[in-house]
Formats: sequence, structure tokens, C-alpha cells
Amino acid sequence: MRTPFRITSATLDVLEAFLVSREELHGFAVAKAAGKPTGSIYPILARLEEAGWLDSHWETENPTEGRPRRRFYFLTPTGAEQARSVVIERRGQLPTPAGAPPSRPKLALGVLTRWAGAW
Repeated sequence: MRTPFRITSATLDVLEAFLVSREELHGFAVAKAAGKPTGSIYPILARLEEAGWLDSHWETENPTEGRPRRRFYFLTPTGAEQARSVVIERRGQLPTPAGAPPSRPKLALGVLTRWAGAW
């Protein structure tokens, strides 16, 4: 798959954070979910937004005193489709949403063929 920007492991972590949450996330929440510092997250968010994979808006309610307004990001329909494709291509599977039961590991076809041949 050809993407309009370089896909780094940090970019994959950010995409997985959105795929798992399936809701709007502010930058700090993305950084926390991706396990990366905010200084590396915001440039990734800007690239994804510029490419049309993300959209964003500023929070409309007054923030808590002493805290700046948050910018919320969310996957666009095209971005969600592209994110799923690139994560599967690069990491082999989609992330499991929080609270979901872990998926069963899949055996490679060669292992199944050898195992079935032993019978």
C-alpha cells in the first residue's frame, strides 16, 4: 500500500490508538495510548490530518481552570479504512479493543499442513 507519508512504528502506534478507541481522542490521550511522548505525537497527528486520515476540532466547552483547550482528533472514514489496511499489512493483525477478549492465535498454513499430515 502506498501512503502519502512515511509509516513509522510510532505512526502505527498512533493509528492503533484510534482503531482501538473508536472515538475522538485529544493529543495527550493519543500519546498515552500509544506510549509515546507528546513531542513525537503532534507531528504525526498533523501529517495524518494533512493526508485526510484524521479530522479535528477544538473543544467547545470551557476547559477546566488551569488547563488549555483540547483539540480532539478522529479518524475519517477513508482514514479508518487506510489505517486498518496499513496496520494489518505492517503488523499482521488489528489491535484488540480494550476490554475485548484476546483473539486466538492463528497457526500458519504450513504448520497446519504438517500437523494434518502426521495423522
